[in-house]
Amino acid sequence: MTGLLVSVRSAEEAREALAGRADLIDVKEPSRGSLGAADEAAWQEVLRAVAGKVPTSVALGELCGDAASANVESLAGFDYAKVGLAGCGQRNDWPREWASLLSRLPRRVTPVAVVYADWRAACAPSPNEIIDRAVRLECGAVLFDTFDKSQGALASHLDVEILSQLVGVIRDRGMLTVLGGSLGPATIPCVMPLRPDYVAVRGAACPEARTGTVDQCLVRELATLIDCHTSGSSSARFFWKNRRFA
Repeated sequence: MTGLLVSVRSAEEAREALAGRADLIDVKEPSRGSLGAADEAAWQEVLRAVAGKVPTSVALGELCGDAASANVESLAGFDYAKVGLAGCGQRNDWPREWASLLSRLPRRVTPVAVVYADWRAACAPSPNEIIDRAVRLECGAVLFDTFDKSQGALASHLDVEILSQLVGVIRDRGMLTVLGGSLGPATIPCVMPLRPDYVAVRGAACPEARTGTVDQCLVRELATLIDCHTSGSSSARFFWKNRRFA
């Protein structure tokens, strides 16, 4: 069963996402990049708004950026935390730095590895390198995302066959798979045959793209779309046929 992850930037957006049947609430600040970290105050406000109704996660930014100095102790109460590895592809010390950051996470916060589909443009380590290291660091999940949101969605950078192979490796290693990267109504059906544990969205849940505001009606429609494909129904294609996604 595939769940819907919605990234929010505030408690108000978290409540909208919950009302729309989101299965996991993620906190990030989209104006600060693909995995832009929100302020600590926003972390706590969202945590209170969700109040344990669904799992929660936090984006910490990039390891080569602000993530290295993040106050990870304040993440207590969240279920997952993720950090990007953009810029790490040219550094030999990224595995050590990543391990050091993850070692500081509160005990009940599960680390999430992030694979950028456009990893070459992001100067990030390759998907295979990250997945291999994620296993060693006992990450609980792997998120596929895109670093540059202006250059197309997930499948524009990773062939579906290759993505399927990577998902199989992740599943065999006992980790969850989360598929994101500018997915929307036109592209979510393409990844559903891979049976991800979660589909992650931000822009598709906002009337004015990813820097807009999460709308519960759009979230509910996305949840319905995922439900239709999870149950094998073809009605989802007709449900979305006339919708415009920016």
